[in-house]
Amino acid sequence: MIVIVLALALFATRSEPTGDVGQQNPVLDLDPCVEVDDSAVQNLVDLELGDPRTGDRGFPISVVVRCLDGAQEIRVEPWASLGHDGIRAIELPPADDADPAAREARSRELALAIAELIRRLEITHPLRPKPPPPAPSPPIAISASPDTDEPGRRRWQLAALSSFEAYTGGQKLAGGDLSVAAPIGRWMLSEVRVGGRLVDGGTSPVAHLTGRAGTAAVAAGLNVWSKHRALGFALMLRAQAHAIEYRVASPDRGSQTALLGALTIMVEPRLLVAVSRRISLTAGVGAGIPLHGIRVRTQGVETDSLTGLVISASLGALLTF
Repeated sequence: MIVIVLALALFATRSEPTGDVGQQNPVLDLDPCVEVDDSAVQNLVDLELGDPRTGDRGFPISVVVRCLDGAQEIRVEPWASLGHDGIRAIELPPADDADPAAREARSRELALAIAELIRRLEITHPLRPKPPPPAPSPPIAISASPDTDEPGRRRWQLAALSSFEAYTGGQKLAGGDLSVAAPIGRWMLSEVRVGGRLVDGGTSPVAHLTGRAGTAAVAAGLNVWSKHRALGFALMLRAQAHAIEYRVASPDRGSQTALLGALTIMVEPRLLVAVSRRISLTAGVGAGIPLHGIRVRTQGVETDSLTGLVISASLGALLTF
C-alpha cells in the first residue's frame, strides 16, 4: 500500500509543471543516521506542499534533519536562523533494515512532520520576498513661473500726459497731467489726475486777457487687455474740475485778476499700446459737457467761455508697477 502511495506521489510531482522548482519545493538534507528513504521523503514533502494556492514562495526553503539523543531534529531555514520556531524535535518509529514497510512508514512520518512544520511557519511567520529596488527618481523639472508682471495685471499705473480741451463756447486749454491709476477687481480701473493748463486768452483794443488753470480729475471705468497683453482698452467716466485765474490788462485800469471754477463731466475712450513689460503708450479722446461753466465778458461782450460741448485729447506714456 505504501509503495502505491509513493508511486502516485512520484507520478504527481512529475506531471505538474516544474516552474521554478528551486523556489517552490524545499531542499532536503537528511543525515544517514535518520535511516529513511531520501527520495521518498522528498517526493512526499513536495506532494504535501504542492498546493497551487501557495504559488511561488519567492524565497528558497531548506530542511536539515539530524539525529539528536535518540530523536531527530528538523531545522527549517530561513526561519531557524531568524528565531521563528524553525526547529522541531520528533521521535520517529524504530528502524528495521529487515522490514521495508517499517522504513517506508518512518519516511512517511518524517515527510509529514517536515511539511506540517513548513506550513505552520508560512502561516504564523510569513516571509516577504525582498522588495524590488525603488525606481529612480524622475528628474526634477524646473519651470519658470508665469510672468505675472504683465500690463493690466499689476497693481499701479503712473502716467505723464499732455492734455488739451476745447469748448464750443470758444475756450481752449492746453497743458500736462500726472495720473495714478489702480485696478478694481479684474475689469475695472480707477484713476486720479492732477495737472496744469494755459488758457487761450483774447486781445481787444482796450484789454488783453490771459489765464492759467489748475485741474484735478477722478475717473473710473472698464479696463481690458488683449490675449497677449500687447493692446489695452479703457472706457472711463471722468469728472474734472478747473480752477482758472484770469488776468486782464488794460491801459486805463491796469491789471486785474479773477479766480473762477468749472466742473466738467466727460466720457473718454482710451487706447494703450505696450512697448515693454512695464511701459505703455496711451492715447485718449473724450467728449462731455460742463456741469458748471464759466462765461467771460470783456466790456460787456461775451468772449471765449467754458460752455457748450467739450472735446478733450491726451497723449502720454504709462509706467505699470
